[in-house]
Amino acid sequence: MAIIVAFTVAALALAAPVAPAPTRAATTTAPASPGAPPAAKNLSSGTAPATTPGTPAKVQVDWRDRVAIGVAAMQTADSARLTRLEQLQPDRKVEDAVFFSPGELQDPKVAPVLLRRLLQSTDPVKVRCALVEALPLTGGDWQEGAAALVGLDASPQVRKQLVQVMRYAGAPYNVDGLRRGFKDEDSEVNIAAARTAGFARNGEELFPELYSSTFDADWDLRAAAVQALGMLRLPKSRDVLIKALSDDEREVRLQAFLALEQLDPEGIIWLPELEALAKDRKSHRIARKAELMLRKRKAAEKAAKKAGRPITSARPTAPEPSPPAKPTSGGSAASGAIKLDPSATRP
Repeated sequence: MAIIVAFTVAALALAAPVAPAPTRAATTTAPASPGAPPAAKNLSSGTAPATTPGTPAKVQVDWRDRVAIGVAAMQTADSARLTRLEQLQPDRKVEDAVFFSPGELQDPKVAPVLLRRLLQSTDPVKVRCALVEALPLTGGDWQEGAAALVGLDASPQVRKQLVQVMRYAGAPYNVDGLRRGFKDEDSEVNIAAARTAGFARNGEELFPELYSSTFDADWDLRAAAVQALGMLRLPKSRDVLIKALSDDEREVRLQAFLALEQLDPEGIIWLPELEALAKDRKSHRIARKAELMLRKRKAAEKAAKKAGRPITSARPTAPEPSPPAKPTSGGSAASGAIKLDPSATRP
């Protein structure tokens, strides 16, 4: 009878639902053991894929732990190489900057070693900048670590280099690193973040930071932000670019003009501000460019008149009804509003 009762209790215990283990934060400590896999190049954290019932969830390893795993793997596989990489110094110089020759740095296994040197921060500033510049050459797991180091390194020169290297990082790490750059206390790092944002495929995520930068007291940052908005070609940046045309600094005005041209190369000739820009005495380049646009406008108006197409204050409108432009009364320009291509997406 006791045996029957024991088997019954065991069966009920196996059938009872097991309470799920408490979830941990994405930063999970992994031991840097000698048996760690040498392929640390693909141990990227980030959003874990959804798991099916019965499948164990993949543990997300913090980038610092991945660095430790990669270094430990090299220590086990080739300790002499690890020592050599830890002592490696730049061998090229361009003006005041130093660089590493690619050589053996073109190996994903090298990325953790370079990141650890940056974390230790014992190398001189110029060498650390060279280490940052060499990270993309490795093709390894460097992007998350570099983005995090933007907020950690004590040198503004190194932080600036880290921000600039975000140009070669993918999502979401490039945006993470650039946002740290926008928040940096050093103006040069802010400017580097604005300029680099223009190269990001997902740069639209940085629109709030770029928009705010166009009102900064530093004209260099305003110019960089306006330039980036032009490179990203975001229709919702139209209004802020128009405001920048009246900026006190001529470089900001020029970059705004060029940005609007990138945003709508055909519609810019109907910009009401062209007449004022053509009289810009502080920038001959702006004045000449505006004059060229005005000549193109006159040629377009002449061609439209010859073809019998009506001319509105925005641009000549073709008789076909797709898409119909909003009619404007009279021949005078609309008050202060830019008339861009009707096909442009509204914010």
